[in-house]
Amino acid sequence: MTTTIRLSARCKSLLRSSIVGLSLMALLTNSLGVTSLGQAALPATNQADASTQVSVRIMPADGSTFLVGQRFDIRVEGPPNLSGPLHVSLDGRDISEWNHRSHLTGNKLDHPSPPTLNGAPAFLSRDWSFPSPGRHALTATVNGKAAREVSFEIIAWQGTGPKARNVILLIGDGMGLAHRTAARIVSRGLNEGRYRNGMLEMDELQATGLVTTSSLSAMVTDSSPGASCYATGNKAANNEQGVFPDNTDNDALKRTDPESDRFFDNPRVENISEYLRRARGMNLGLVTTADVTDATPAAFAVHTSNRNASTRIADDYFDRRNQTGLTVLLGGGRQWFESKGNPQKSGRRSTPTNAKVDPARDLVKAFQKAGFAFTDSTKSLHAVSALRSPRLLGLFAPSTMPTAFDKLGHGAERVNNVPMLDDMARAAINSLSSSSPHGFFLMIEGASIDKLAHAEDADRTIWETIEFDRTVGVAKRFAETTNSDADPNNDTLVIVTADHETGGFSLIGARNPDPRIPRGSRDAARAYRGFPDYRDADGDGYPDEVDPPSKLIVGFGAGTDRYEDWISNKRLLPPTVIIRGRAVANPRRDGPDDDDPASRKGALITGQVENGEAAALAGDLGIEPLTNAVHTATDIPLTASGPGAMQFVGVQDNTTIFFKMMRALGGSYQRIYYDGPRVSSTPQRRRGKSFQRGP
Repeated sequence: MTTTIRLSARCKSLLRSSIVGLSLMALLTNSLGVTSLGQAALPATNQADASTQVSVRIMPADGSTFLVGQRFDIRVEGPPNLSGPLHVSLDGRDISEWNHRSHLTGNKLDHPSPPTLNGAPAFLSRDWSFPSPGRHALTATVNGKAAREVSFEIIAWQGTGPKARNVILLIGDGMGLAHRTAARIVSRGLNEGRYRNGMLEMDELQATGLVTTSSLSAMVTDSSPGASCYATGNKAANNEQGVFPDNTDNDALKRTDPESDRFFDNPRVENISEYLRRARGMNLGLVTTADVTDATPAAFAVHTSNRNASTRIADDYFDRRNQTGLTVLLGGGRQWFESKGNPQKSGRRSTPTNAKVDPARDLVKAFQKAGFAFTDSTKSLHAVSALRSPRLLGLFAPSTMPTAFDKLGHGAERVNNVPMLDDMARAAINSLSSSSPHGFFLMIEGASIDKLAHAEDADRTIWETIEFDRTVGVAKRFAETTNSDADPNNDTLVIVTADHETGGFSLIGARNPDPRIPRGSRDAARAYRGFPDYRDADGDGYPDEVDPPSKLIVGFGAGTDRYEDWISNKRLLPPTVIIRGRAVANPRRDGPDDDDPASRKGALITGQVENGEAAALAGDLGIEPLTNAVHTATDIPLTASGPGAMQFVGVQDNTTIFFKMMRALGGSYQRIYYDGPRVSSTPQRRRGKSFQRGP
């Protein structure tokens, strides 16, 4: 039934006046800097106060979330060269007296933060935590006015439902949906529109969702905050991990003194390994095909604002192993563990800010003396894996490990006695499962999916993704055993995801096999017709032939200028080089100067990213020509199986992965769970029976 409401002329006039008044109030409120999102600025009294408000930074950032008992630091920074006092309050109570003190111990900090680079006043207090759930507000006041406020929330994670004892998080660095699809096409084969040999291991997990990837400082993340979100449940700035940003360091210092103390003084957030070690006595394993000091593995054990402080990161692995529970560390990067006394092998660096950072330190020997079995080859890895050594250090390359493509003999580089990622994962699980009575957290990274997509080398990227999928199979087999046996207290949650997408990877079609089409012609990139013709006679997941007549054609939507003939590269060369200050296609890769005469007629593919063409402005705008493809802001897929897996259905912010893993470990998860953005003005619909919450 429709009801008509009639208003008198006077009522209509009053209504119009009210609407206009509310609109003016909204405009006035915005002009005064009163906001409801972000770091809220309380009403300023004049333009100078408003300017001061904008210059105040509070960390944790607005909207941050922490677990009950999770420790974190509070940092407030005032405007530069301000002479007046800086006051900080928590829920209306002045906490300024806690500056340069630990809230856990009450003592002064052993290593107070160094002076700010811009002369701004600052407040730093470490080790805050809360024993119960709730919402809290931090307010900073400069000169007794111009207050700025943020809020954060404390949430519970312990419950009474079924618990996971172990979590295996597999991160295909840079692996977007197209990377996974390409690996499935090449590994499993596609015929008449169907995958005749089944799906990938990672496709066959119980739950599927999408993850957003932006960092605290940019729409497009790098790997440091990408992994740090999973490790801490909080956003981090690009190039930083396990910390909030501060104003005591800058990019120039990263170039001149990458190991400086200033990169280790930021406000910290307790990460998952530290919390689980402290709360449950759990062990930590880190496995990667990159340097073990690289961004993704380090985010789960180290706190730094410089992801490239590799000497300090390696030191932290050893020095803080009791705090993190680190018992397995496998990957590349041996140069950061070798003494500088061996200059051909060591990359260790000193810093004038800390005499304890010793380039001559031999970390390999230090780990061995602490009871770690050491391995540096496939043969020795198999031996220690069979022994199920309780502590394991494996360093298989000076830096990033050779690619799966090259380990399998498809490139010009000959690689011998270097393990595959699935071998490393098997050894890690053997060690952790036999020596972790309270459970373990294992992070396994397929690092070079990202590195090879950066290099715009499609074939090596796909082979790396297949190797990663075989590793997923190793984790699945272990979880299937623990989750189906008679013991309900040893179950394992397996999660497969990425930290971001790399390259704008796109699958264009199948190569036209007609021999009349010249190699390197764009007409070889056939669209809307045919299927790739990969074969896998031995069923190991790797195709028998890299370049079949109708191979998969891949594009890079976030790439640089490059030459391309859609035939695999025998050597891994950069797609782009700098010539006279501008990034141009590398003539030595599928171009006119290629060592292989057959590869000298590749098509010139124009890129999309910064290349220095605005040379007159490049210096002023901070433009650096890029020589490889970049990350994108595209959502990434996630699949999961085990206790709490159904939490991951839907679209979710990257920080929520941490809390969902912890809920799985604490038995407080819901079978169907959504904690993404909600529009407050939209009424929540009643849940249907199929979406009722579980325990």
